[in-house]
Amino acid sequence: MRLHDDPTEKGKAATTKADAERLERLFRDFLGWQPNVPHNPPGLANYLAPLTRFLRSEVENALGQSGSSIELLANEWRQFFFPDSDNAKFADAYAQTVTYAMLLARLSGATKLDPVDAAKTLDKNNGLLARTLELLGQAEARKELSVGFELLQRSLEALDPHDFLKSKPDLWLYFYEDFLAAYDPKLRKDYGVYYTPREVVELQVRLASELLERRFGKKLGFADDGVVFLDPAVGTGTYLVAAVKHGLEKVAKRSGKPAVPARAKQMAENMYGFEVLVGPYAVAHLRLTQALEGATNDAKPAGEPKDKLDKRLKIYLADTLESPNLAPSGGLDLTHKALTREHEAARKLKNGGEILVCLGNPPYDREQRTEESDQRRKGGWVRHCDQIEGGAKQEIQGQKAIFEDFLEPARKAGKSLFLQVIFNDYVYFWRWALWRLFEQQTCGGIVSFITASSYLSGPGFCGMRETMRRTFDNLWVLDLGGDNLGARKTPNVFAIQIPVAIAIGMRGKTQKLDTPANVWYAKIEAPTRDSKLSQLAAIDEFKSVEWKACAEEWQAPFVPQGTGAYFDWPKVTDIFPYHTAGAVFYRAWPIGETEEVLANRWKKLREAPPQERKDLFKESRDRKISHTVSDPNLPGSGQPSIKELKKATPKPNLIRYGFRTLDRQFAFFDFRLGDFIRPNLYRLTGKKQVFFVAPDTLVPGAGPCIVVSECIPDQHYFRGSFGGRDIMPLYRDAVGKRPNVTTGLLEKLTENYGVIVSVEQLAGYVYALLGAQSYSKTFWNELEIPGPRVPLTKDSKMFQATAMLGRRLIWLQTYAERFREEDWGEEVPQGNATTIKGISSDVAHYPAEYSYDPAKREIAVGDGRFGPVGREVWEFEVSGLKVVQSWLGYRMKKRAGKKSSPLDDIRPERWTARMSDELLELLWVLEATLAMESELKRAVNKVVAGPCFSDAELPTPKPEERRAPGSVSVTGGLLGLMGFDEEDGNVGAENDDD
Repeated sequence: MRLHDDPTEKGKAATTKADAERLERLFRDFLGWQPNVPHNPPGLANYLAPLTRFLRSEVENALGQSGSSIELLANEWRQFFFPDSDNAKFADAYAQTVTYAMLLARLSGATKLDPVDAAKTLDKNNGLLARTLELLGQAEARKELSVGFELLQRSLEALDPHDFLKSKPDLWLYFYEDFLAAYDPKLRKDYGVYYTPREVVELQVRLASELLERRFGKKLGFADDGVVFLDPAVGTGTYLVAAVKHGLEKVAKRSGKPAVPARAKQMAENMYGFEVLVGPYAVAHLRLTQALEGATNDAKPAGEPKDKLDKRLKIYLADTLESPNLAPSGGLDLTHKALTREHEAARKLKNGGEILVCLGNPPYDREQRTEESDQRRKGGWVRHCDQIEGGAKQEIQGQKAIFEDFLEPARKAGKSLFLQVIFNDYVYFWRWALWRLFEQQTCGGIVSFITASSYLSGPGFCGMRETMRRTFDNLWVLDLGGDNLGARKTPNVFAIQIPVAIAIGMRGKTQKLDTPANVWYAKIEAPTRDSKLSQLAAIDEFKSVEWKACAEEWQAPFVPQGTGAYFDWPKVTDIFPYHTAGAVFYRAWPIGETEEVLANRWKKLREAPPQERKDLFKESRDRKISHTVSDPNLPGSGQPSIKELKKATPKPNLIRYGFRTLDRQFAFFDFRLGDFIRPNLYRLTGKKQVFFVAPDTLVPGAGPCIVVSECIPDQHYFRGSFGGRDIMPLYRDAVGKRPNVTTGLLEKLTENYGVIVSVEQLAGYVYALLGAQSYSKTFWNELEIPGPRVPLTKDSKMFQATAMLGRRLIWLQTYAERFREEDWGEEVPQGNATTIKGISSDVAHYPAEYSYDPAKREIAVGDGRFGPVGREVWEFEVSGLKVVQSWLGYRMKKRAGKKSSPLDDIRPERWTARMSDELLELLWVLEATLAMESELKRAVNKVVAGPCFSDAELPTPKPEERRAPGSVSVTGGLLGLMGFDEEDGNVGAENDDD
């Protein structure tokens, strides 16, 4: 409030009677404050969030005081609970644990929430939270947090437990997600706390229950005798609540309502869950208690006393992926014995007892590559087994992680390059579930998870698929789609961007290791999230879904077997057998729009003090500023490291670089500067060489399925993200003497057509078909199985005509630098687009934005304009990459994509005439490309309508033809014999900078 005047100057005269009355009201309101309590779970989430956040801030402040009780408590917490917890994590853990322990105590009947009194109430059903609350609520620590702790205590004491105990368990479904969204949205994202929609959960429970009934003779589903079920990432207990509800409904229907109480008690004994976060853990206890007690009491006649659970639920605060073998050390004090008992109970469950169903929604968190090469990676015991940290290698220790069963088959199949994507939490949970239900027991069982769907067809997951086929008898996959990062965007049932799938696998008592499981696939397709969920809700049983059989090969994708002529044709990589990944720098600054901007960046780096160069360079695991190039045949050899640069050190090797489709930039192609810029790509570059780029593992979207570059291409050249081993050079040498074509194929075609077939003709033919937009439209569904296939006609005239079309298309899209014919010329043919108004070359007017006016058919770039430009040119795309818009985005004042270092801030100083010319050339290339589309479409239709070669009729690539040219001689044979290039890392990585 504001006083009448300044009392420091006017004293008593500064205040009036009205001021005094307002001040009195303020004090009375403050001292007489009563919480405005909520009466339902959603309101409670928003009520608790600011209180918890305030307590967290008090803990953070106390941690900043050296020698404080909170600091001592944090050290104790780290010693016994979470050794990797920094101050921020401890403050969050403290605040959330105290909040949820007090909440559960209040809802369990505690009237006073002093830690001692609250702990006595919690002791009845949750000794762990009781002991934890006592530990965190020690008197000395509370003194330092008096405001936040007492505010929280007073606010929770004001709640009426009856308001929440009468709530149905479903009302708590979104509680923790709502709480985190209000408490700390970033933390919610980091934890991956996104609720599983009720329709998904209930469908998984219905289908698992059907298998229990039909395959295991359990007529009451989850409520039947001997049906022990587990959610290994229980969250707030949604799956277990749904299983309880479904099972007890079966009991009531089959045996009558009076039978429900006994079965409810049995289910309480038979259900288990593991959870690592204390908030969801507490809510799970609350929801399941309500579900069981509610079902029990609803089944009783009116007037009978209400029952209470008399035993603690078997939901444990424990990490599923922790070792099942390592027992805790003895000699712990009473407080820490509670946590030990919790972990021991979880460990006992991991090691013994028959679990019939494992179901849930494991966390999704792909392990991102870090600069700290010695950092402990995720996956726990599943990935690392019980090896001694820093000890001998696993073969010496005699330890083998169960996760190796997913990795070894992939390595043997030559898929090592794709394994980076498999290191993900959900994959660890899959491996754990297979181990627990089918390797630790012999009763058989059911596993049903909803997870990311990358394992269905990704090459890095081939070992996982093989292990699953060897483990299960039957496996059903319900693909829910939801890819918002790829080329075919679809609505997701979660608030995430990656596609997901439900899998239900089952096996009887006998394991048939040499008989692959029957795998069935179906896909839910709908225009909206709600309509997808409606479809799921309508599925009553397995036969409600039209399942399609998948291939039986051990490592084949979990997608339907291809039928029809398309799947008889050879893959493009069976025609051009050597394919590799594009260049990866791991830093943006060595790539630029002009030679001048790269020169300025180099000048700043070279002239910077040595201590600043590390940040400017942007070090990574494989490239430090001390790195030098040892191979005398590679650029950068003989040059000083970045750390030792002198003012006279020359600029690195500069090349024209294929950055994105039809976007040629410049790059310092120097092996001091890039982590994986592919020695073989450099060795193969020559005046005749072209690099075809077609997705090998990516499901393509609209536009062509193949693009071309005369320059060394970036790993993400095709569509700006998710690059794989997509690059196919036309020749296996720099001079263009050794075609990268399967041995015998040209001879086979020559014999069939009666005319000599050159490698350039074959390249043109393939490019005409896969480079046509009509190809992806025609084979849209077939292309969901990655790896485009080529219909090789048996008609000689059709082959030659199509080949000429493709040769011209290659000539156009390499900016007239390759496949030249005399009547085509050495320049891109001029199109309709022209400069309407030139872009200013003034430094102050460098373009900051661009736009398209469909009415005027003009592109505005800064203060300049270009036209006429048809909408089809402006919107031309390659699997989601809008070519013109991408080209412009990388040339704006603020460059598109991620920033890697301060050097990226060095941008072109002025827009040059050459940049405008390059934009016009891009527009002309696309005009000419689109003008050819009708001819290309006719070619595709004619070829497909006639007889084509099957892959069985054509030569098969030999293993050595898949290897990098010269890899055996360069590496001594090891990498070449394993089937991949030197430095061939990072394959399958996600978006590099878009």
